[in-house]
Amino acid sequence: MRKTVIIGVGSILRGDDGVGPRVIDEMEKMSLPEGVSLYSGDISGLDLLKILPAYSRAIIVDAADMGLEPGDSRVFSPKEIKKSEFNDSYSTHGMALLETLTLAEKLDMETVITIVGVQPGNTGYDLELSEPVKTKIPQIIKTVLGSV
Repeated sequence: MRKTVIIGVGSILRGDDGVGPRVIDEMEKMSLPEGVSLYSGDISGLDLLKILPAYSRAIIVDAADMGLEPGDSRVFSPKEIKKSEFNDSYSTHGMALLETLTLAEKLDMETVITIVGVQPGNTGYDLELSEPVKTKIPQIIKTVLGSV
């Protein structure tokens, strides 16, 4: 059976940066397809590299500044984002997702990775998502499940 993990990445202390974990919180209340696991947290990129090899597919939900309206999402592959040169590694969750995906590619990981980027509105210190992002959680979940 093909195993898939849906990973919500981000800091719940930084408003919309925590959209990934908040999506996972909502998905934990749902019945998911067989073989689908959820993982959430303010995790470092190195921790992600330990998780990925156990799955044939990974869907990563994370805030991404894409110039869209807050809460809008876009699905893309790691090949569609710029590669890291490891000189811009500041992140609220250790090694940033960009560095993690670059390293996963260099390590020839076989996990097929899909990214669901969600446009943040507020990434200041705040325990709540902004209203535009919060109201789009159901649509973001549909997008994630459409990628399974």
